[in-house]
Amino acid sequence: MGYNYQGIKEESIELLCLNRFNDSRAFYEEHKEELKQGITMPMRQLVFDLSDLMSDIDDKIITDPVRAVARIYRDTRGRRSKIKYRENIWLFLRRYKHEYPAAPMFYFEFHPNNFDYGLGFFPLRAAQLDVFHHHILNNQARWLKLVKECEKAGFTFSTYAEYKKDRYPDAPNNLKQYLQAKSINFSYSSTDISYLESTQIVDDLITKFGAIRKMYDFMLEAYQIMLDEGLINIETR
Repeated sequence: MGYNYQGIKEESIELLCLNRFNDSRAFYEEHKEELKQGITMPMRQLVFDLSDLMSDIDDKIITDPVRAVARIYRDTRGRRSKIKYRENIWLFLRRYKHEYPAAPMFYFEFHPNNFDYGLGFFPLRAAQLDVFHHHILNNQARWLKLVKECEKAGFTFSTYAEYKKDRYPDAPNNLKQYLQAKSINFSYSSTDISYLESTQIVDDLITKFGAIRKMYDFMLEAYQIMLDEGLINIETR
């Protein structure tokens, strides 16, 4: 099958790293077109190639490639780090973040020596997490089945942080790691950065994201409960 994606070459990633190392507006302007063609455009092409699947999974997911892909230039206002340029670039496939903040998302990201992709849900408040944890408890068999489907597709569960205290002491042991988690992430990682040169990555993303769409549905159900209960602070612009 023909794809828009033309691959991200290792030399383009090396240039991206060099741009970050120099952290110079002059260097960036000198190599801006190379970075656009070698990094930004392939990432946007990838969004195009995934757009049909994403729209089928959830018609509210934003598939505008300009909005979905991170910029090379960082906004450093209010940040401790004043480094202006990234060496890691990502795309997020999610609902409009101002209308649906903290909604579950599909993502793809690469660093100089590795790449990863998956499905993540990162509630921001304890009350939001409580809703998700109770959604698991109320649908235990279904949750465990979905976890197995994610694992079968090659994804591994992880969380950025856990509660120190057992918040659900009476819950089954096979649910503990999910109920203690402050975020839910199912990811696949690889250090074979040369793989990004091939359109095979598009086939893999379409297949694997399609395989875990039911987990996305589960997360979205919990998110809708949060919306219904007024636990999501909708941003106005």
